[in-house]
This record gives sequence, C-alpha cells and structure tokens, in this order.
Amino acid sequence: MSGDHGARRRLTVRAAGARMSLPAQAVAEVIKRPRLTRVPHAPPGLLGVAHLRGTVLPVVSLGQMLGLDGADGDRVVVLRRDPPVGLVVDGVEALAFADDEAEDGDTRLRLSRADGTPWLDLDEALDAKFATDQSRRRAGSVVVEATQATLAHVGEPDLAFLGFTVAGQAYGLPLDAIVEVAAVPKAIAELPRTEAVLLGVCDYRGQVLPVLSARGLLGLAGDTINGRLVVVRISGERIGLVVDEVNAIVRASADRLGKAPSLFNRGGGEARIDAVLRLADGRGVLAILTPDRLLADERVTQWLALASGSKEAEMVEIRQAAIRERFVILRLGDECYGLPIAAVDEIVRAPDQFTRLPKAPAYVRGVMNLRGKTLPVIDQRLRFSAPGEPAANGRVIVVTVDGLQAGFAVDGASEIVEIGADELLPAPELSGDHARLFDRAVERGGEVILLVDPKTLLARAEADLLRDLTRALPAS
Repeated sequence: MSGDHGARRRLTVRAAGARMSLPAQAVAEVIKRPRLTRVPHAPPGLLGVAHLRGTVLPVVSLGQMLGLDGADGDRVVVLRRDPPVGLVVDGVEALAFADDEAEDGDTRLRLSRADGTPWLDLDEALDAKFATDQSRRRAGSVVVEATQATLAHVGEPDLAFLGFTVAGQAYGLPLDAIVEVAAVPKAIAELPRTEAVLLGVCDYRGQVLPVLSARGLLGLAGDTINGRLVVVRISGERIGLVVDEVNAIVRASADRLGKAPSLFNRGGGEARIDAVLRLADGRGVLAILTPDRLLADERVTQWLALASGSKEAEMVEIRQAAIRERFVILRLGDECYGLPIAAVDEIVRAPDQFTRLPKAPAYVRGVMNLRGKTLPVIDQRLRFSAPGEPAANGRVIVVTVDGLQAGFAVDGASEIVEIGADELLPAPELSGDHARLFDRAVERGGEVILLVDPKTLLARAEADLLRDLTRALPAS
C-alpha cells in the first residue's frame, strides 16, 4: 500500500503565478538557482546550463515553457532524466498524495486550477527542446559543402608559436610546449636562498609549480605588473613563466624562420634566443625561445629541484598529459567559451578597420589581409547575441578546419587551458542546428564553459553566409 502511495505522490510548485503539481518520483532534488551559463541559439525557455555534481544541468523556465508571463523564480526542481533537467520555479509548497484522477506512475504535469486545465506531458514537452541520440546522429551526418566564394581555403602552416611581450619586446615559444595561459596567481610563495629569476612556487592543480620571471631569464630590467602566467612543459617538467602580455598565436611556414643575430643574446639572462621568425605584412620579427634553453643555467635547475614535488607525482602528470587537450578561451563580454587549440591558426589583434562587403549581413564584420590573403571575419558577438558593447582592443581568432578558413572577431582570447579527458563533460543535447555548436563542456570555478565544435562553427557560418547573401541579391 505504501508503495502505491509513493508512486502517486505529487509535488506542488509555483511558477509565473500558477500552481501546478509534479509526480514525486520524477523529482531528484530541489536546489537554489545556481549560476548559469547562457547557451547561444538555445531553444526558448532554456535559461542556461549549470554544473551539478559532475554533470551539465540544462535549466529551463517552467513558466516560459507553459507560455505564462512572469519573472523566473530562484528555485530549481531537478528532474530524474538521462541526462537530468532543472525546472525553475518560484517555490515548492507541499508533497501530497494524488487524487483519484491520477494513475500510478503518471509522469505528467498538471496545472492546479479550477478551470479544468488538461494534463501536460512533461517528458514530451522536454523532448521537444532536447535532441535525442537519433537526431544527434542525423545532425552529425549533415555536411555543408565548402565553397571558394564564401570562406578562404588555405594550406596548413608548418610552425606554430605563442607570441608574448616582455619589456616591450616580442618573443615566442613553440605552441606544442605550452600547457596553459592564465592569470598570474595571487598567492606565490617565495623560497629561501633563491635569486630574482625564481619568483616562488604556487599551487597548480594540486601540485607545486615553480614560477619564473621571463624578465629575469632574459636579463631584462624591471618588474612585471599584472602580467600573464604561461605554463610550459620542458623535458617532462612544468614551469610557470610570468610575461608582460600574451599577444597571439602565430603560424608560419618554415622558410620564415632564421638564425638569430648575436645581438639578441647580449643580455645577462640565462635564456638564449636561437632563431627569429619574420612576421608577415611587415610586422617585424618574433624572437623564438627554445624551451630547453630556458633551463640552461645550473642555478635554474637547482631552484627547480628545490621547488619541485616528488618524481612519482611528476611521472603521473606526464602520463596524464598524453590524454589532455588544450583549448583557447575566447571572451565575449562576460561570457567565455572554449575552442580546441588544434583548430586555431592564429590569434591577432583586430585591425582598426575592416573592408566591408556590399550587401553582406550585419554579422560579417568584413575582410582583412592575412599574410597576403583575404580573410572574411565573422562578428562572433552578434552570432552569439552577447550582451554589452564590444571591447576596444578585440582579437580575431583565425580558424581552419578541413582547409576552410575564417576569422572570428571576439573581445579577448588570452587564456589557454589544458583539460584532462576525465574533466570533459557532455554538453546538453539541444534541438536546433545552432545549439549543436557545443559538443562538450568543462567546469571551472563553479561555472560551466561550453566548448565549441570548430567544424560545426565553420559549417554554420558558411551555410548562413551563403543563405543571407543569396537573400540580398536582387530578384531576376
């Protein structure tokens, strides 16, 4: 008897001024409304996603889903689904047995009104917003034909570097040696009997990370203020390098790399510059640092030995690095998204002016010159409907997938994160083609960062551009 009653218990909630009841067995828990990450081009009613104990929780406005007017509440009813879904409500009133109208195991939502409002099949309503495995497979099989008339097609450059500035001079490190780029940690513990090159150690994902001054290594005067931390992997070791500013990811052909003149190594620092990269379009040269030469001085290796943890822990980190993936974090206002670094050709400063294309849609910022080639640039703020005004010193992320290249204008892109396979979370499966731009997600600081599928991003940009340019043509 008690089992029957349990199957027929219903939870009464309020949303947008209406009272309604949910089947108790469909409710996993009720939580306070968490911090939400907005999903661009999401179906109506989806307020965003949140991190909930290792899963990405889509959070839906129950009032909007039912077409009711009113502000959304501060409570979330988490439903037992695979994956789970959260319903935003104003409050929870009571848990009671269902009346005689309800059947055992009934999973429908009922509005508690006296006007005879019918039952609503909650599962059916949610399935209309969230894609099934079958629909996702169908979407994955759709390939948009690339055309020369819309986005540029290029060959893959031979070399890739992370460019940064130290004391007003431009330097670069091989991109495959870069683990992450992040803000300089506030808590750096100084070590006794060390020189100014080693700033100290900090906590890095549960392990001790030695932090070195790029200025000190290069023998340059002055202190770095509000700089960036570049985590570099060198011969199995990880070190943090504090630089003044991270500028761009640069890819170039090998014929642009030459031997460094001796004047580049007149400073008193330990690091040596063996090569220089001639930048295209007369932008000067990038002094290339060899990672192994950063640790050429015996004093530096002694400091690292003092700062490092156990060798066993280091070997675990090296093994884990083999199954890690790196992402560039792009910023649009207060929102952040991740893009696989393997798809990123370069990150360059946005030019002062773009060459506009006649009759192009508003989200096409224009075209710019990139190493002698015309590159179309998409305004990603408009594509993602990001709130606020664009940054004055924005960046253009140049992406290539399957020979198809385009630039995406963003507010900033100065972080690189390395994410282990065990940290990656599946993104919610949403209905609508644009929602499938996000194939994975990761949690950082209690916030969900959606990871963009670059192939879908380019395919959708091209398909929409073709469609909108066709609409702009005069009728024959």
